[in-house]
Amino acid sequence: MTLSQNVRVVNGGSLSFVNSQVDISSGVNIFVDSTSSLSLENSGISASQPPSGLAGFGYCDEGNRSAVLASSSSNQNVRMYLRPIQGFTLDGVVAHFGNDTKDLSGDEDFIPLGNGPVDAWVGFTGPLCHPISLSEISVEREGQNRTWVNAADLSHRNMMVNGEPGFTIDIDGSMESISSSLFGGQISSSGSVHINDSSLDRVGPIILTSDDAGIHLGGNTQFTNSTDDHDVRAMAYSSIIWGEGVSGSGGLTDKWERRISRQSLSFDAMFVTYDITGMHKFPSYSNFSNEMGVSFIDGGRERVVEIAWSEDNTWEENPIWSEQAIVTITDYRTAWNPEESGIGDYGGGQFELVWDSEVKVESGTPMVIWDSLSVVGEDGALNGASVGDSVNVDAEISNSGSAAASLAINCEDLSTNATAQISPSFPNAVIGPGEKVTISFSWRVSVPGEDSISCRILTPTQLVDEFAFGGGQTTSQSVNWTMVDDEESFTIIPALIALAIAASVGGYFLFSIYNEREEDQDEDYQRIP
Repeated sequence: MTLSQNVRVVNGGSLSFVNSQVDISSGVNIFVDSTSSLSLENSGISASQPPSGLAGFGYCDEGNRSAVLASSSSNQNVRMYLRPIQGFTLDGVVAHFGNDTKDLSGDEDFIPLGNGPVDAWVGFTGPLCHPISLSEISVEREGQNRTWVNAADLSHRNMMVNGEPGFTIDIDGSMESISSSLFGGQISSSGSVHINDSSLDRVGPIILTSDDAGIHLGGNTQFTNSTDDHDVRAMAYSSIIWGEGVSGSGGLTDKWERRISRQSLSFDAMFVTYDITGMHKFPSYSNFSNEMGVSFIDGGRERVVEIAWSEDNTWEENPIWSEQAIVTITDYRTAWNPEESGIGDYGGGQFELVWDSEVKVESGTPMVIWDSLSVVGEDGALNGASVGDSVNVDAEISNSGSAAASLAINCEDLSTNATAQISPSFPNAVIGPGEKVTISFSWRVSVPGEDSISCRILTPTQLVDEFAFGGGQTTSQSVNWTMVDDEESFTIIPALIALAIAASVGGYFLFSIYNEREEDQDEDYQRIP
């Protein structure tokens, strides 16, 4: 049976292959929607044009270098002819055979293997240990017409199959394979995949495209010749069950990898700097938040967060490595915690980097709210005062966060929205985590009438959201401001007049006495001869 057209299984449908052998034409896609299923039982699905090249892993040491088995029954001189994958050359590639080596170059070259019969491994190293690639190989006696075969069809080690998949299966719903075989295609799933007692040749890696996706591998299921260095590729929280009887491709090909892409740290402030240690490829990584408070880890590029090592692993002590990265906040300063305030960096210091796509950094920050704003007198709340007099105002503010804040407030007269006449000009305080403080200051107005004072907490300009650390505005009770009473002024005027008259009379009396004394002195002066 040949399948040469795309197939869509939708609306709760089911596609089943039972006791069937199906050849699938190049480029065919089988799609199963979230309500539907695909099942294989005692069946085989094969690509008519499977991936056929080989690519190395990029190792130069003898135990891990790429190699292909060259076999010939000829008794004459035998040569192994090579062609690279299209777009590459053999320039800089070195062939290792027996105790000899040969430098290769160009789009085609050969390796002399001597008189046959030949059954020998030929190793390859790329320039600067870069991976090498092979598309076709011919092992013939010298002078014989060459017969080219796909490189992947020869026995090889420490190499991956390379090339485009012969067909694709996309599962949004479910797929089940029992005692079946799949060859040369690619499976990707955002749903569930169950594979038991089945062979998967040139099929890996099976790709789980969602955190909600899952794969269950059971029985004697076996992977061979995966096209990457792992047999299953999953998202960070995808479900993977790998049964005890399941075999991977082995060698340098690991069982599975978990990956995450576009992971970001989200802060309440811009230009927060941090370090990360413990990631797979970076001993240490540093970055800072942008104007939106967001920082993409490694620029948002995909990275590996878990590896289940190959069954042939000899380089790791534990069968599974999982990322346990630590984020250290190195500079998280705002106007509420400048260095001179004695308050440390916000952000909580250190924390473990979880595998969520967005990690919100909310610990180690303040959260302030208004409790009350009151104009007060000796007996409590004050409802009236004289214009020009100063009254006391108490601002009560709480901090329910986990870090201290050194903040100030600014106030306006509610009736005019003009800056209030307060002292000090910007009342302030340091509020520790879980504390409540009362900020006291004085207020006066110049115009009579009903008025209230409205105050707001000044928030740091470094914040992406003005109210990320709390804040806001509140208003006091109304106060009736009055001028001094006119009747009280009139009672003072008569007293002032009386005082002025008394002063005049007293002055006249003193002046008269002074004049009398002057006249007596003149008479005495005239009697002197």
